Amino acid sequence: MTQRFPPALGGVEAHVLNLTRGLLRSGVSTEVFTTDLQRDTPFSRLNGDHLPTEFPVHRFRAMKLLDVPHGLGIVAPRMLTAVMAGHPDLIHVHAYGYFPTFVGGLAQMLKHVPLVATTHCDPGSGSLSKRFLDLALPALTIRRAHRIIALTRSEAAYLARVGIPENRIRIVPNGVDLEEFPMSANPPRNEPKTRVLFVGRGYLRQKGLLDLVRATGLVSRDLDIRLVIAGEDWGGHESIRSLARKSKLHDRIEIVGPLSRPDLLHEYASADILVLPSQFESFPIVLLEAMAAGLPVVATRVGGIPDILDEGETGVLVEPGNPLTLAKALEGLVRDGPSRRNMGRRARAKAMDFSWGTIVPKIRQVYKEAIEECSIP
Repeated sequence: MTQRFPPALGGVEAHVLNLTRGLLRSGVSTEVFTTDLQRDTPFSRLNGDHLPTEFPVHRFRAMKLLDVPHGLGIVAPRMLTAVMAGHPDLIHVHAYGYFPTFVGGLAQMLKHVPLVATTHCDPGSGSLSKRFLDLALPALTIRRAHRIIALTRSEAAYLARVGIPENRIRIVPNGVDLEEFPMSANPPRNEPKTRVLFVGRGYLRQKGLLDLVRATGLVSRDLDIRLVIAGEDWGGHESIRSLARKSKLHDRIEIVGPLSRPDLLHEYASADILVLPSQFESFPIVLLEAMAAGLPVVATRVGGIPDILDEGETGVLVEPGNPLTLAKALEGLVRDGPSRRNMGRRARAKAMDFSWGTIVPKIRQVYKEAIEECSIP
């Protein structure tokens, strides 16, 4: 169960899609319960758009009852009634705090269904609303789960701080479909311009995109670089364009917006560096995708990113909110082509450890533990 599902874009959405496909290939019959939501900021629906799948996807109409942070005011009442009427062997909910986690907690309480939750969460920006949610929500949602999957060690530590018993937490990372990233798709490039790629929502509060624009302006003008920003506009693209105009960076920055999967894969294959300047993250799938594409990564030292990115080996870590250090890291990789390419090769090798063929059996083991625990009187 998940709040959004492709063609809605996002890391959780991609995770659920690939996990369900992997479960199906391994012989586990799975159905997806989700909503018709495309995004919650601003609130918009898919308007009938759908993704052909090999498994049933049940979409329920999302309703925005309240305008409150973190998507908490969005509900799907028919999802609740459908779950309560069904007879699943196990429920797996995704994304702590969204409506499906409430539904899963209620189903566990009333129907005694084994419950697994993958929280996809992080400490966030430390806002007052986030601290309040961490006090109020776990008891209604993930504390009812028999097993909670954290994507990284830092996420597991965070879950323990909000009251999840450590013996219920299992660390299973995100996965990546390596078949989408054949190295033959990345031929050596002889272009003088270095392409720096950002992939993600245009969400200023989280993604650090204004810091990225400022950093791009600080990279030496003797270097020919092009920053490509790909992803949905969550209210930030106009601010990015405005700052780029004021900073006279129109020749360095291109916003391409949301891309089809083939077009996004083409961008990965055409890039030289991936940059991820986030203020907070859990385990961004774009990080694994870039590594699978053989790209070195410049990213901020937040959330689970340091668990994945090896400093100086597969990329460079910088502190969030500091355009100058971000610019220096980018400039260093732009100037040193051999080092950049070596990092990309090591990144590709490390991405092999995160194939869905490796990850799905670990999640099936978590399911087994949850079912066994639920069966104990």
